[in-house]
Amino acid sequence: MIIGNDRKRITFKVLIPGIIIGIVVTAIAVGAYHQSGDARFCGSCHSMKLVHTRWQISNHHQFDCIECHLPDTHIAGKVIYKTRAGLNDLIHETTRDYPAGIGLTFQGRQIINGNCFRCHASTISGTQMIQKNVDCLQCHRYLVHGRGQDDGGIKVEK
Repeated sequence: MIIGNDRKRITFKVLIPGIIIGIVVTAIAVGAYHQSGDARFCGSCHSMKLVHTRWQISNHHQFDCIECHLPDTHIAGKVIYKTRAGLNDLIHETTRDYPAGIGLTFQGRQIINGNCFRCHASTISGTQMIQKNVDCLQCHRYLVHGRGQDDGGIKVEK
C-alpha cells in the first residue's frame, strides 16, 4: 500500500522528467522545422544548387523557400505538407534520380500561386488576375529561379 507522501514523490519522479523530455523534444522539433525551411538548407542538396544560385540573384532573395513553397495554412497543414515533400526530396536526393529539369506538381503550382496572390494582393486587386484566378507562373515562370542552363544560361527577369 502506497501512503500519500510516497504517491506524491512517485508522481513527481515521473512527472518532472516527462515534462523535461517533452520540452526538449518540442524544442528540437521546432528548431528542425525552422532550420529545414532556411534557404541555405534547401540549397545544400546537390539537385537544388542551381535553383538556389538563381534564387540568390532574384528580386525575391530576401524570402526563404518556405514562404513560396509551403501552403498558407495552419501549422499542422504546413508540417504535414513539409514532411511529405521533404521525404520525397530525401528519397530522390539519396537515389540521385531527380529529372534534369525539376518541375512543379499541380498542388505545388496551386500553393505558389496562392502565395503570389497573398503577397501581391494590393498590386493585383481589381485586375483580371484576381477575377479570373490566373496562373501567375504562366507569365512569371522564370522570375525567381531564372532559366535553366539548357535555355541559354542563368537569366533572371528584372
